[in-house]
Amino acid sequence: MPGLFVKYHAAALLPHARVSILQVLGETRKSGNLIEFDYQEEDGLATMRVYYRKQDSKLGKIIDAYNYLYGTLKGYAMLVAREGKADLHHVHVLTRAGFLPWLIRITGGVPYLVTEHWSRYQKINRHKFGGSFKKWLTKQVVKQAFAICPVNENLGNAMQEMGFTNPRFHVVNNVVDLNRFTLSEKPGDPTKFLHVSCFDEAAKNTHGLLRAFKLALVKHPSLFLTLVGEGPDWESTQAYATGLGLSPYTDFVGLKMGDDLVKAYQNHGSMVMFSNYENQPVVILEAFACGTPVIATRVGGIPDMLADNRGMLLDAGDEAALTRAFCEQAEGKNRPNPEQLREYVKESFSYEAVGNMYFALYQQALA
Repeated sequence: MPGLFVKYHAAALLPHARVSILQVLGETRKSGNLIEFDYQEEDGLATMRVYYRKQDSKLGKIIDAYNYLYGTLKGYAMLVAREGKADLHHVHVLTRAGFLPWLIRITGGVPYLVTEHWSRYQKINRHKFGGSFKKWLTKQVVKQAFAICPVNENLGNAMQEMGFTNPRFHVVNNVVDLNRFTLSEKPGDPTKFLHVSCFDEAAKNTHGLLRAFKLALVKHPSLFLTLVGEGPDWESTQAYATGLGLSPYTDFVGLKMGDDLVKAYQNHGSMVMFSNYENQPVVILEAFACGTPVIATRVGGIPDMLADNRGMLLDAGDEAALTRAFCEQAEGKNRPNPEQLREYVKESFSYEAVGNMYFALYQQALA
């Protein structure tokens, strides 16, 4: 769901400030207006969504860039007309979302912060970043920001390695709704495993996870794996599981949200990820909030999240280690205390904790 992380961060600030959101999205559709504007009040957040129809012609990228810019400028003007001028702008995910706040700032306007969630700064993805102009613009946007707020230290270091520098790098975590994600009354079945992801095979390595799971079934034929989510490789992953003969041992249930997702965490003995790269996966934090143990790979910010025996860490791509982890969890080994997992989330990833961190930066920026 596009923008969900942004909405959680914005909601964390509601006790401290009046918050409005501008979101501009390209859509692959054949009908409707070229650009559409939708204003709604959502959970106390004034939200303006701009949708532009993406083009598939030879000049598609140029037309899309123009429509994005036009939609951003008009959507911003419409939001200001409704809600008033902003004292501060907060950009989520560079680069193009930072263009207007950067332009306003360098022409004497209000300050802005940048929060970054994206894994494109990691070494494995840097070749996808874009051309010299995009890198130049990103450097300017980062340089002029009051502060840069990556969701973990690993991501902040990766940004600086690429030359995107600012004197204020402050890690501000992702948010978990502790009122929704709660401890279950009884532990989940240790033979039941849960995988939650966006099913992008290059990142999530779900095929490798399935191969390791198949080998674990040799020793523990009662194991079962539930896969939750959607994404570009959802159907091909289902087909791959079928080809491995895993249909009786797996259930591809699709996207789950709200209480349905909470029940999924609570009813499984462990949540498992086998990613090639990550930043700070919210699904790990949601599992912790429900007291569910996690198996994950040693990439991005995950080692910090699973430190102090909060989970089982594996090297990326080590299918033999994942097979062993499936077996050990099924046998009841390496089971962290559910209340300690939840307390870890409460201390650093709750609405209150994240809201306080951001508001302190807002106050400094406006001082």
